[in-house]
Amino acid sequence: MILTDNQIEYIEANLKFYGVASEALREDLLDHICTFIETGDFTDFETAYRGALQRFGGYSALGSLQKETHYQLYEKKNIRRKRVVYFSGFLAAFLLSTGVLFKLFHWPFAGIILFSGFIALNLILLPVLFYERYKNAIQKTI
Repeated sequence: MILTDNQIEYIEANLKFYGVASEALREDLLDHICTFIETGDFTDFETAYRGALQRFGGYSALGSLQKETHYQLYEKKNIRRKRVVYFSGFLAAFLLSTGVLFKLFHWPFAGIILFSGFIALNLILLPVLFYERYKNAIQKTI
């Protein structure tokens, strides 16, 4: 069965209506649905379209597919942000504890190490931590 431009626009409008907001995902789903309809042995467009939607899990699965795709795309960035938070936290804690140790034993460079620890805490760890929490809050709302 060959699809007309009106039928393709109908499928794309339905994908938008049922919650597929991402342009790339919508194009991929449109391509898969059109390929399924064109390669199948269908004579009626409505039957073919219903069969294609059932193959993808129905209308309710399209919204969850959008959420899952969004989650997979941004999970890599989320892991990278968490690594930066953990590394900067380790760096700040290490510098502060080493600086305190040096200060207790009256070793040289104690002030520089303590100052570096506070700089790492205030200029690296805290902004990155607040940014990561902000992004996680946005991610939970989506």
